[in-house]
Amino acid sequence: MRAKIDPYVDDLPEMDPIVFAEMTEYGWRGLSQQGEVLEVKSANGHQIAIPESVVVTHDGHPIGRRIVKHELTVDIDEYLVHFNHAVERYKQGRLGEALVEAEAAIYLANTKRAKFNYAMILLANGQWRSGFEAYWECEQELPFMRPQVKAALDAGLKPWCGEDIKGKKLLVMHAHGFGDTIMCLRFIEILSIMGADVILMVPKEIEPLVGAYPTTQELQECDFFCPILHLLYHLRVGPENVKHGPYIYAPGQRRSGRKKVGIAWSVGKPSLGDYPRTIELEELTKWLGNIEVHSLQKQGKEEAERFGVVTHDFKDFMQCASLMEEMDQIISVDTAALHLAGAIGHPHVFGLLSHWSSWRWIAPWYQNVKLCKQTSPGDWHSALIQAR
Repeated sequence: MRAKIDPYVDDLPEMDPIVFAEMTEYGWRGLSQQGEVLEVKSANGHQIAIPESVVVTHDGHPIGRRIVKHELTVDIDEYLVHFNHAVERYKQGRLGEALVEAEAAIYLANTKRAKFNYAMILLANGQWRSGFEAYWECEQELPFMRPQVKAALDAGLKPWCGEDIKGKKLLVMHAHGFGDTIMCLRFIEILSIMGADVILMVPKEIEPLVGAYPTTQELQECDFFCPILHLLYHLRVGPENVKHGPYIYAPGQRRSGRKKVGIAWSVGKPSLGDYPRTIELEELTKWLGNIEVHSLQKQGKEEAERFGVVTHDFKDFMQCASLMEEMDQIISVDTAALHLAGAIGHPHVFGLLSHWSSWRWIAPWYQNVKLCKQTSPGDWHSALIQAR
């Protein structure tokens, strides 16, 4: 039986407020500070008043309360038109138009989701300085704040904002994807040259890649902390000045004999609204033909074995890197495996990108990686034929 919801619960946590609300023919609707549009319909068809607050429920149980603040006056339909057009143009690669639409949405209502879209479009357009500034601002608040950042701020740690760090203890933390951390490990040496006492807060899977720098899985006393991806902002990295060259060294070497190809065809934790980053394994193995194929990912083990792909139980990324060194060729979608193959300098790496792909790949992170991008949405064959 569904639990009864008590609308008069007083001790619920305050959630993202509704900044504008208006009456409709069927009830009322509101725009939240995050950028969500809430539609409330009358059960009996009669008009209902806009309340002072609404209770948010999950599985029939109250989990929080949204205050209706009436801070804005906005045409919600117009806001949604510009918001949705910005997303559509972004996915189509029409970035100039996407920026115009994103700015129009923000002008109407500077919601968190509109600003996040704006940040992603700026990054995709190569405007990394302003894009990362907006990105970092988004990550100061939910829903975009990373759990590691929240924990650091709750512990009273101070975020690094580009201050002089000579002689200072800097906690550099893994807060985004594994691929982002691998991609940005190249910058730790720069921090040391700047005089920082660097400690890396990374998962155990990443630890063997770090080298001589001290690591931890827990928050540490420090002068500053910084999510490793945001080093790009504070070190003023742009697509035009990315540091090249292998910077991770793994044991292992290629041997003569039957050709071996390492593949990664999917991501470990797909998220709603993410770039398409999965190719059907059947399509990939059929294209590869009768050669020895090894999986470079942990997920999809049963599927891999169905298609004759050799699987491995990696404990960490260094084990994966060592296997990569034994491969004649590596083919990977946009996932951590692609960054790892680039970071170790494997000479034959092909990265499969979807038609709408991450802003990261507008920069030449790895000179040894050939990027093979779909010529139209969903057409992985057009990317595969470039992997020669």
